[in-house]
This record gives sequence, structure tokens and C-alpha cells, in this order.
Amino acid sequence: MKKILALLLALMLTLSLGVTAFADEVEAENTTPDSTVDSDDNKYQLGFGDLEAGADAEPDKPGATYYYTIMDENDASGMLTDADVASHLTVSIKESGDSMIDAYAIVKQNGVYKVKVETKETYLTDETSATWTITLKKDKKLTVATATVEITQQWAELCEQSISEDAYGEAVYTVDLADAHDGAEGASYDAYTDDINVEALAVIASDVDYAELYFGDTMFWYAVKNSSKTTANVYFETANKSISTTYEDADLDMIFFLGKPEFDYTGILHAPADEDAYVYAVIDGKLVADKFKWNSDAECWEYNTRTPEGVVVSDVELDVSLYNSTVSSGSTSSTETDKDNPGTGAVDYVNIAVALGVVSLAAAGAVALKR
Repeated sequence: MKKILALLLALMLTLSLGVTAFADEVEAENTTPDSTVDSDDNKYQLGFGDLEAGADAEPDKPGATYYYTIMDENDASGMLTDADVASHLTVSIKESGDSMIDAYAIVKQNGVYKVKVETKETYLTDETSATWTITLKKDKKLTVATATVEITQQWAELCEQSISEDAYGEAVYTVDLADAHDGAEGASYDAYTDDINVEALAVIASDVDYAELYFGDTMFWYAVKNSSKTTANVYFETANKSISTTYEDADLDMIFFLGKPEFDYTGILHAPADEDAYVYAVIDGKLVADKFKWNSDAECWEYNTRTPEGVVVSDVELDVSLYNSTVSSGSTSSTETDKDNPGTGAVDYVNIAVALGVVSLAAAGAVALKR
């Protein structure tokens, strides 16, 4: 019986040594950041391009899409165009810092293979940043290229031409969602992202006692008292496909503030529609009746709120339950900060399988010993 157990223990030791050697061979870092990696096949002398932003660059727009060109020393163009080489590649990205990545993949653009990274469009007022480590592997095993890139994102502020102030502490802000300009077009604009930045941040200085915000060519505007420096994301949309489809027989005007701006004091959201119109506030994503009141002196519908979310104006009364039943309860799904393509964890699965085998062998040894 002791001989059987000895044989089993020897077999366990041999398997564990084999797994360690295999993991080292596959996962060992044989790369340096931002450089080409020499592989066992000259066809895979690859690297990355379009990595760095300018020294004085502004942050990118949240939700920007990035393209990193896969460079190839064996191609006359210096870029990867060989479909056979590309077919053996997988990409993984490890992210640290703020969670930005929504999806990524290897794509072919104008005959050149690139890593495409899509980021989540958030509506925060603060600047966010992350570090991405991008890795290419051949046949999901051998690392053939790696690079590290720093990403910074933030919406642009309304330019000075959109703000008028007087000597009495009052200011008017015109939000027209213009593309950012005057050097605020984003760190990657015209380099490796296809999304230009947008002016969406209204910064109300502490010396402004009273502010009025007008939203492009819409009828809507918001007035509020101010006591300190306030930065609000006033990005807005004037269409909602679900509402338009639900109430296709109604004549609708609408505005939605995706950033849910928050102010120091309760202000007044104005909807200068006709008195016989039906005006609905948007609260927690749902339509709510009876929030707006008709002001006969101003001939305007008004709603007192510190956090304007949206307005829908209709020429007919709406059954709000029809739309509200389609709105999510607000549950959010978690996001991963370590994102790998399926298959890049193959070594982990091998280790797990062998570990299970070792446990099984140990159990068998215990049974044999017991007998």
C-alpha cells in the first residue's frame, strides 16, 4: 500500500512541476512598454502606433473611441496589413484608475489592422483618468506586442462667447453644445480618436448671484440663485425615440439633461408653451404630471427644482403609464476593470484542471491508505 501512495505522490509532483513550467513559458513578460517584441517567428515583429497625446493637450470627450494602429516591421508600410498574421492575434487590455472601457477589439480600417477601444459616455463634471496596458498575443499564448497608454477625459467648458455677465452679479449662459474649440478639442482629436469634444460644462463663478441658462434653439430655460462656484453638466438632448413612438399621435417638444445638473438653490425650469398645452416633468427618467404650474403673469409653465432632468410638452394629454412602464427601475450592472478577450485565461483553466486532478489523486491516495 505504501508503494502505491509513493507512486501517487511522485505523479502529483511531476504534474505540478509541468504546470509551473508551462505557465512560465506562456505568461512570462518578455516585453517592454511601447515597443516591438521579438517572437519565435519573424512574421510577428509587431508594435503599436498612435499612442501619445501632445504635451499641452486637453482631455478627451467621455465616450471617445480610440484606434491604435498595429505596427509591423515586415510590412513595407510599417503597419499590419497581413490578414494571415492578424487571424492569429488576440488583444487584451488591463485597466487601472477610473473605469472607462466599454468594449474593444481588433478591427480592419482602410486596409490596416488596429485595436479599437470604445469608452463609456459618462456625464460627470470631474476629470477622469486611467492607464491601459494593451497586449497582443499570437494564438492566445505568445505575447508579441505590448504598450501602456494614459487616458484622460472630461467634457469641455462653455466658451466665454456663450456667457454674458453684468455688474449686478447676474449672468446668462447659452448652451448650444458647440464642438469644443480654442484648444479644447481633446488630447486625441485628429490623432487616434474619432470623437471631438463638446462644450457641456457650465461653470458658474461664485461672484455670480443669479444665473439664467438657455438651451440652444429650444423653448426651455432655467433660472437659479447662486452662492458658490458651481460646475454643472448641462448636456441636453431634444429627442427620445421611445417617447415619440409611444405617443406618435402627439405633437411633442422635449428636452432631457443627461448629466442631471445640480445647483445650490432650487431654481425655476421654464417651458413657455401655450396655456392649453400639457407639460410633464421628467423625474428619475419617468414622466410626471402636475409638477409644472401655469404662471399667468409670465405666460409660461414653471417647475421649481434644484436638479432639472427634463421636460416634455404635448398638445394632447398623455397616458404617462404607457411610457413609464418601459423605463428601467434604475438598476445598474457592474463593470469589470480587468478586461480580457475570451481565451486569454487558458493557462488559468489548465491550472484549475490539474489542481482538480491533484485533489482527485490525493483523495485516491487517502482511500488507498485507509484500505
